[in-house]
Amino acid sequence: MKKMHLEARIKTPSNGSAKDLMRHMAEVRRLSDKEIADIINVSIPTVRKTRKRYRIERVDSSLRRFEERYGPDAVRRFKSIIEEPRSSLADVGRHLGFTREYARQIYRKIYGFPYTQTYRNKIALKRLEADSLKFSSGRLLHLKGAKDRIANMGLDPRILIESKAHILKTNNNHAVAVICASKLRRIKNTKYFPVAKLSKQRQACDFFILTCLNNGDSIYYIIPGEVMPKKGALIPVSSNNGNNKYSMFKDAWHLLRSS
Repeated sequence: MKKMHLEARIKTPSNGSAKDLMRHMAEVRRLSDKEIADIINVSIPTVRKTRKRYRIERVDSSLRRFEERYGPDAVRRFKSIIEEPRSSLADVGRHLGFTREYARQIYRKIYGFPYTQTYRNKIALKRLEADSLKFSSGRLLHLKGAKDRIANMGLDPRILIESKAHILKTNNNHAVAVICASKLRRIKNTKYFPVAKLSKQRQACDFFILTCLNNGDSIYYIIPGEVMPKKGALIPVSSNNGNNKYSMFKDAWHLLRSS
């Protein structure tokens, strides 16, 4: 159909131009080429050619149809759910009443890229949060236990350095590093406390408190700085006979009283 025939066919009652009407249907009403073709009774290729001539972008009407079916705020609700760090496509489907696969398709329509990378980011975040929560809560619990025991001795410990390298300073000027382990390592019948290579901050400490849970109970080894291995080691903290050079340091809190 020639341009003049198309413009004559789709002229608006207010005598607007075909370009204005095409732009209104495509950009305001968000109609697809097929829907526009049905309204003005022309072929889809004719609408496509006319739209391109007027430099009007093709409209993906799937989101409009999505909101027609699931409510005018369906896109907003979809985004509010899926952007939660712990939510999934299945969660969106359960809330709005469709399948996970349909949620995946709508996600790509809304954001312009697949859900795959977002899913990987969420999994990584969940693992990071879980590890951080487990590690931090255990570390702080053991730190508090050690700090309370030192305080009960009247040594008034204060935290000198925080973060991963917790170092306490007592009122008799001892620098005490508290090293926590999430679990002991077992080799045959012996349990070992894994100690990584000491940082420069820790190497200068007077004492080291190794603390961990063993059979549900907190254990403490108070080891002088000159005895502590600086390059890291597996320190035996339990065995059948308890006979090793570190045995004497178990619960040796009295060492902290030295001047």
